[in-house]
Amino acid sequence: MLKTMIGAGCAALWASGALAGVTSTPRYTCERGVEIPTVYINTEDGSEPGVVVLMVEGRMINLEATGEAASGVRYRFPNDGSGYIWWTHQGEAQLIWYDAEVKEEVTLYAFCKES
Repeated sequence: MLKTMIGAGCAALWASGALAGVTSTPRYTCERGVEIPTVYINTEDGSEPGVVVLMVEGRMINLEATGEAASGVRYRFPNDGSGYIWWTHQGEAQLIWYDAEVKEEVTLYAFCKES
């Protein structure tokens, strides 16, 4: 079921022209044993991270890489409003919710390790 849902997300991205090539499909295990499967997709020329598709709490979340991270890669929905942030660095990640109204980040899942 999960692979079908992620596959459907990739198909939607491919149809929109955003899918250049799946680069990896790691699964992360976070605190409290929460598992977050992911699909990473490079930019069209394949030189940089482009999009990540996450399955979190039964929802599929598509986020784009930004240039905001000092190290690692930071992904978020391309808007100035509230939304999820997925931050990866050397096999570790965290999922954050950014509340634009109060301009605050709240960590939802920390200590996520690629498995």
